[in-house]
Amino acid sequence: MKKLTFLLSVVVYLAFAKANTARAQQEFKGVAYYTSKTTFKMKKDTASVKQQDPEKAEMQAMIREAFKKGSTADFKLEFSQTESMYEKEVELVAPKPSSGASITFSSSGPTSSTIYKNLQDQEFIMKDQIFGKDFLITDKLKTYQWQPTQETKQIGNYTCYKATYTPELTEEQKKAKEEKKEDAKKGSLFALMDDVDPTIEVWYTPEIPIANGPGEYHGLPGLILEVKERNTILLCTKIVMNPEEDFEIDQPRGGKTITQEKFDALQKKKMEEYQKKNGTKGFIVREVRTSN
Repeated sequence: MKKLTFLLSVVVYLAFAKANTARAQQEFKGVAYYTSKTTFKMKKDTASVKQQDPEKAEMQAMIREAFKKGSTADFKLEFSQTESMYEKEVELVAPKPSSGASITFSSSGPTSSTIYKNLQDQEFIMKDQIFGKDFLITDKLKTYQWQPTQETKQIGNYTCYKATYTPELTEEQKKAKEEKKEDAKKGSLFALMDDVDPTIEVWYTPEIPIANGPGEYHGLPGLILEVKERNTILLCTKIVMNPEEDFEIDQPRGGKTITQEKFDALQKKKMEEYQKKNGTKGFIVREVRTSN
C-alpha cells in the first residue's frame, strides 16, 4: 500500500512539474527595439516652375533635399503573450544651425504612434495629438487580411516569413489622389512626389509565437520584425527575451478619451483648416530656419 501511495505521489509530482514547465514556456515577456527610416521620392523639377517662381523653386530644392535625407526614429515594443506597449524612444534634440537654412519634417502612420494593444480583448489605446492637444484613442483592433507567403529571410538570429496586405482606398484617399493630379498642373511641390505602392509588406518570425508587432500591426503567427509601408521602412534591431529586470506593460495616459471614428473626423477638420492656411498636404513641415 505504501509503495502504491509512493508511486501515485511520483506520478502526481511529475504531472504537476510538466504542467508548470509547459506554462513557464508559454508565459514570457520581451522587449523589441526598432529603427524607422522615412524618405520621399520626388519627380524632377519642371523648368516652367523655376521660370515662373524662382523663390518657390529654391524652397522646393530645400525640401527636396530634406526628403532625400529622410527622417529616422527609434521605437521600443514591450510585449507579453496577451498585451504590448509600443512607443518612440526619447531622443536628443539636434542643435539648430547658426547660419544657412534647414528644414525638418515629420510624418504619421501605423508604426509611428504610441499604442497599447490587448490581444485577448482585441482592444487598443493609442495616444495621438492634433496640433499639440493630446488624445487617447480607445477602440477595437483592426483586422488585417494578411496574405502569407513561403518566402523567408533572416533578420538577426530569426527566420522570418513574408506577408502582405493591400488596403482599399477610402473615398477621402481617392479624392486626394484626384486633387494631386490637379495640383500637378499648378506646379505644386507635393504633386512632385512619386506615387507609392500602398501594399504593406511585413516579415514575422514564428520563433516568437505571439500575434503582435510594432505600431498598429498584429494578427500573424509570430512577432513582426520588419515593416515596409509606403515611404517608411521599420526594422527590428534587437530583441531581449525575458529580461532579468521585470517590467509591467503600462497603458498610455494623459489626454481626452475618444473613439477612432471621432478622432479621424476631428483630425480631418483641423488638417483641412491647416492646409487652407499653409498649403501643405499629407504631413507637416515642422520648421524652416533661415538666416542671412
